[in-house]
Amino acid sequence: MIAQLEVPLGEFNVAPEGPEDGHLVTFRDLSPVEEPTHLESALPPALARHVVEEALSLTRPVRCRLTVEGGGETASLDVPLEYDPEAVPEFRLRTPDGTQGIRLVLNARPDEQATLNLDVRYAGLPVDRALSYARFLSALYRKEGTLYLTRLEPEEEKFELLELPLPLDPVGKSEVEDRLRLLEALDEIGRATGAEIVYPEEIEDEDLREINHVLKAIRSGWVAQRVSDFATPLTPESVKNLLELVDQEGEVSRAFYQENGFEIRRVLNVQASLGPSRWYISGARLQTTRAEMEEWLASKPRQGDSFEARWVPVDDVLVHFFYPEWPKPSLDVVGRNLEAFEEEYGMDSEEFRRAWETGEPRARSVEEGDIWISFLEAQEALEQGD
Repeated sequence: MIAQLEVPLGEFNVAPEGPEDGHLVTFRDLSPVEEPTHLESALPPALARHVVEEALSLTRPVRCRLTVEGGGETASLDVPLEYDPEAVPEFRLRTPDGTQGIRLVLNARPDEQATLNLDVRYAGLPVDRALSYARFLSALYRKEGTLYLTRLEPEEEKFELLELPLPLDPVGKSEVEDRLRLLEALDEIGRATGAEIVYPEEIEDEDLREINHVLKAIRSGWVAQRVSDFATPLTPESVKNLLELVDQEGEVSRAFYQENGFEIRRVLNVQASLGPSRWYISGARLQTTRAEMEEWLASKPRQGDSFEARWVPVDDVLVHFFYPEWPKPSLDVVGRNLEAFEEEYGMDSEEFRRAWETGEPRARSVEEGDIWISFLEAQEALEQGD
């Protein structure tokens, strides 16, 4: 039996997951956001001095472009640069104070040493700008080629700064790649939903779960999620009905299916609209006790009061969320997953279901057999809903 009980989305308690458990985007040891990503590299002293000397006559910041070229690909970053007269006796070009998110310093010292320093702070940046910074940093470490500095005004002049890729320790490289994947995901979500996302000061595990949920929803129209428990808000009359079920059945278990008119998910600092959605779980057991329900009824609840009955998934089954407005229709998504199981294990889905229900070893040995069954059950529920 499918229960017709309302379950607000916020009442699902997501089960603990491993760091890579079904996630499209993951973090490993990402440094705190408030710490800048830092790059430093030596430059040929004569080149650095020449670049700075070319800027001595400039009385205001000028537009410049850093460009990575190599392998037929380019990545560029536009920054304002100005001559720093307070650095004497050193020759120094730097980004002006107040430049948002990035600090670049090209420095030539009297002892014939020269360096290029680049610091990027992502917090507070619009995601599209933060993504452009992350892609540029990634190109510095991944691509063989050359880094150029082009002064775009008053006349365009291009300088070859150094050969790439820059050396980077494995931890630093994985951090750059992790942040790039996250920003690409946030940019995809923003473009798909219209949400104007700003990179936050801090990202929690819950933020990452929501990002992955929304990303899966917009890419496939379907999300399977493992939850530890969930609650259904019940009126006094519904609580009485549930008590009658407890009297009749002892342990109450039900499948749940619900349609939601408009689902909104929070992605970091903004809300992302996913439109109408459906969710389904093939089996959940009532965890709330008879005594708890009777005690609440005895308290004489007022009109409008509700009681939260708590349910626990049976045999760790998944909750399936379907989003019909997103790229792939829900039934098509389930059908393709069923076809993938049939192709991998050489067994028709109905044949597998019969073997599973009778406990045949060939079915029970399928590592993700419970997921296969949940797809079959979800398909039936969706067809009934249509």
